[in-house]
Amino acid sequence: MNPDYEKHIEAQIDRALKGLPDLPAPGYLLPRVMERIARQNCLPWYRQPWQAWPIALRFATLTFLLVSCGALCVGCWQLTRAAGFTAVTQEIGQTFSFVTAIWNTLNVLLTALVLVLKHFGTTFIVACCAAIAFGYAICVGLGTACVRLAYSRR
Repeated sequence: MNPDYEKHIEAQIDRALKGLPDLPAPGYLLPRVMERIARQNCLPWYRQPWQAWPIALRFATLTFLLVSCGALCVGCWQLTRAAGFTAVTQEIGQTFSFVTAIWNTLNVLLTALVLVLKHFGTTFIVACCAAIAFGYAICVGLGTACVRLAYSRR
């Protein structure tokens, strides 16, 4: 489109929208909003946001949360040093040992595939890729021909 025409249309729309009168709010809206604000201010301290709590209670809750977090961290650290933790980790390791077996099998198969590809050489690999691409192109071409034949008007 023409940029000047777009600017002209934009200016017309802007003027038309600015020329519209303001819509008055419904009469029931203001009392409901004011009531909601008053109800929010009358809530007890424990129902208000944490920032509105008294300073002593904020300090006490912050201290409690920091001490709880520290105790949890120390407890987890001590748990890793416990004798039972070693037994649990060994049990988990035995439970998921099949994942290690599958990973090792896939690793061996991938290594064998790489060795086979290195043995065949680059020319053979390029020839195989070209044959695959040629076969794909033939399938697409034959599919297109079949679709056109099926949908052709007789």
